[in-house]
Amino acid sequence: MLIACFTLQLVGFSLGSLGWILSCITTRHTEWRLWLVDNTTIFSSGIAHVGIWKICFPPNLKISSDDGIVCCHEFNFNENFFPVEMFLAQILLLIATFLGGLGIFFTFLPPWHFYMGTIRKTQAICLFLAGGILYIIAGLCVLVPVSWNFYSVANNSSIPFPPPFHLPSFPVAQRIGIAIPLGISSGLMLLISGIIFLYIRSPVTSIRVNPMNPRS
Repeated sequence: MLIACFTLQLVGFSLGSLGWILSCITTRHTEWRLWLVDNTTIFSSGIAHVGIWKICFPPNLKISSDDGIVCCHEFNFNENFFPVEMFLAQILLLIATFLGGLGIFFTFLPPWHFYMGTIRKTQAICLFLAGGILYIIAGLCVLVPVSWNFYSVANNSSIPFPPPFHLPSFPVAQRIGIAIPLGISSGLMLLISGIIFLYIRSPVTSIRVNPMNPRS
C-alpha cells in the first residue's frame, strides 16, 4: 500500500512538472497559428507564424535579396488589434505558469519533509491537496485559451493586423501550429496530476516519530 501510494505521488509530481514545463514552452512559442499569405506588399508568399507574444514573417521579403531572412516582431500585452482569444491566452497562460510552479512547490514539500522526519500526516495531506487544486486550475487556464484558439483557426478567424505589419486580416488559409497540441498536452497533464493528488486520501501512511517527542 505504501509503495503504491508513493508511486502515485511520483507519477502525479512527474506529470505536473512536465505539464508545467510544456505550458512555459507553449506560452513563448510563435507557432500558435500558421498563416499562409500570398503576394502582399512586401511578401511574395509564405507562412507567417503567429504566437501570443511574437509573430515571425515569411522568409521571402521582396525588399531583401536574402530569401532566408526571417523578421520577428514582439507583441506587447493586450495589443489593440488582438482578438479576445489571444488576449485571454496571454493572461491565462501567465496565471497557469505561476500556479503550476506553486503546485510543484507544494507537492515537493511533503516527500522532502517526510524523509527528514519533520512533517505530520495531516500537514502532508493538506499540502498535496493544495498542490492538486493548483494543478487543476493551471490545467484549465491552459486548456481554455488553447481550445479557443484551435476553434478560431478551424473557422479561419481574422486578426486585424495594423498597416505596418503588411498582413491581410484573413489569410489564404491557416492551420494550427505546434503550440496548440503542446498546450493541450500540457493542460491534460496538469489536470491528471491534480486529480491524482486529490485522489490520494492518505499520501503519507507512515511518519517518522521523534523518540524525544512521541507526540510529534
